[in-house]
Amino acid sequence: MDKHRGLIYFLWFGFYILLFGFFTAFLIIPFYLVCFIFVFTPLAEKLWRIISGVRPLRLKKEKDRLFPLFKEVYLESIPISPTMPRKIRLHIQEDMSINAFAFGRSTLVLTKGSINLLSDDCLKGLMAHEFGHFANRDTKYALIASVGNLPLSLTIKLLSKIKMKLDEASRYSLFTSIIKGFFDLLYYAFKGVEFVGDLIIMRSRRRSEYVADAYAFRFGYGENLAEALIQIYEISMEKPKSVKEMLKSTHPPITMQIQLIESYELR
Repeated sequence: MDKHRGLIYFLWFGFYILLFGFFTAFLIIPFYLVCFIFVFTPLAEKLWRIISGVRPLRLKKEKDRLFPLFKEVYLESIPISPTMPRKIRLHIQEDMSINAFAFGRSTLVLTKGSINLLSDDCLKGLMAHEFGHFANRDTKYALIASVGNLPLSLTIKLLSKIKMKLDEASRYSLFTSIIKGFFDLLYYAFKGVEFVGDLIIMRSRRRSEYVADAYAFRFGYGENLAEALIQIYEISMEKPKSVKEMLKSTHPPITMQIQLIESYELR
């Protein structure tokens, strides 16, 4: 499963390099390589923490409660995970939603909402799930995706602005209308590439959530995780997603995650 997911990300990343290399006489390839190397450095991870408002544990109350929980789950995960990084650190995001996520090689984050609203057992379940992402290398694949998306996202933003100008100018000139027609083909071609790439990667990321759930269950935190997900579901105020939103979502429906974990418990 891990090898299959890694192959998807690298093929997708390689396709973007070739796509932009073709349109820029391969001048963009050095930019891709520099970005790819940079995102795997400790500096990039520190910058991301600052941008995302993620901080280490500072208060004595936080340390007294969370460090023992974190250490317990971390130490229990290492024997069953040869690929688990050995320098993971717990951080907090000042966000009142209930959430947890992992990033890079050493960043595991609990939101303030999770800490305030969930029991210790539920927090251990969330952390076990995030350790599953580290063990399955999902956090590294997310870095690859962030690099691959950058040039395409910037290009589409630029094309969108040009398209708005051409849409306005095409009202007054046949020549600009012809130019707009050719430009629209290029614009929608790039949008199509972005859409297909997103579908492929998002599907892989949704599958990785199930794998992380199974990981948490395997070393004894399935019930804790299920309880945490149930609480998230019960207080969620989100409206039902459209088909397009579901296809482009990074997470599967939370009820499906709960159902799968509960099915493990019945076996």
